[in-house]
Amino acid sequence: MTSFFALSAFTRACFSLCALTECLACIYGIVLSAVQKRYRFAACTLVPFACAYFLWQVIFDIHLFGQTEKASAVSRKLGALAWPWWLAAIVLLGLAAAWSLFRVLRREKRSVTPTAVKLCLDRMPCGVCCLYDDGSVLFSNVCMNGLCAAITGSPLPDGDRLFSAANGVLAVEDRVWRFTRRKILLNGEPLYELIASDITAEYAETQALEHEKTELSRLNRELKEYTVGIDDTVRRQEILQAKVNIHDEMNRLMLSTMAAGSEDPAAPDRIFSLWEQNALLLCLNADETAAPKDRLEKLAETLKIRLIQNGEPPAALSERQQNLFFSAAQEALANAAKHAGAKTMEIAFRETDTQIICSFSNDGLLPAGEVRPTGGLMNLSLLAKEQGADIAVSIGERFTLCVRFPKNGENPSDG
Repeated sequence: MTSFFALSAFTRACFSLCALTECLACIYGIVLSAVQKRYRFAACTLVPFACAYFLWQVIFDIHLFGQTEKASAVSRKLGALAWPWWLAAIVLLGLAAAWSLFRVLRREKRSVTPTAVKLCLDRMPCGVCCLYDDGSVLFSNVCMNGLCAAITGSPLPDGDRLFSAANGVLAVEDRVWRFTRRKILLNGEPLYELIASDITAEYAETQALEHEKTELSRLNRELKEYTVGIDDTVRRQEILQAKVNIHDEMNRLMLSTMAAGSEDPAAPDRIFSLWEQNALLLCLNADETAAPKDRLEKLAETLKIRLIQNGEPPAALSERQQNLFFSAAQEALANAAKHAGAKTMEIAFRETDTQIICSFSNDGLLPAGEVRPTGGLMNLSLLAKEQGADIAVSIGERFTLCVRFPKNGENPSDG
């Protein structure tokens, strides 16, 4: 059988290349095992590496010196072997190197190794750094190294300098970062963990929200001012409407005065009394500085009507509802004096789950027919409708005018 010496130079070179490749594969497996801290496996891989390196040296010796005396005795003895033995040795060593490399690479992919952790942290979009209590750096990823260089102008310094430079929210170039620090324990030794989070989007949204909050506060303030202006405008309109009503009433009195006949002796006195009452109402409505309650009491005193009020208006009434209440009270006093000749008017309050009812009862003459809202009473009904309230008239033992206000936004007609 052909010996290894008898093979051509090219064939022996191929064997040499295979042995060298096996050496390199074993070296890579040994280094990777050491990084993974698998020292026993690295020592086992040294065996196929030594064998492959030995064969490679023998082939190199044969290539230089052949079968001469210059070649070592081991090289001459192994070179005299049949070439299938060499092929078997190369194949076995190749399988051993491949198996060793396969085991190392599979562990690298399937297991959590320091290299895998470092690779993972370097790919994170946030900065991570761990420091000892004395300020020395245990670990930092690529992002934190870049941030440190941008902030301090130098590579990662000691911990105290880094903490003082990177604290809270900080703008670095075109990004905004939040730096947080916490103390942790590793194998009983205290460490400081510094995290840099990219909050550029959140920061921009926060700034937009702050701007919108400021704008909303401004709009809210303007709305309150506008609401106050609306209340003043409605109050002036109500006062103006009351004056218009009294003006219309006085025009009616002028026509009644002109049309009064001389055959009725009591007609001048009755017309004069109506003139006096309407003049008083006009003066009272013109006095805008007086409180509504004072104007109501002054009107009752002027009309010589005793006012009996059972309690104070409920606190649940809003300012507009209280204004409507006093307007209704004045209208009830005026009607009691003009149409019924009343001497007493009683004001009462009653609350239900959905309504606040204010009633005005007088002891005057009862109307003969159905009471239809006209003049001031009709205007009062229109004002009440704008607020969701309504006006009702009931005739029993006494004439009663009721104003029903909604409570908690309820419709008074639902009660």
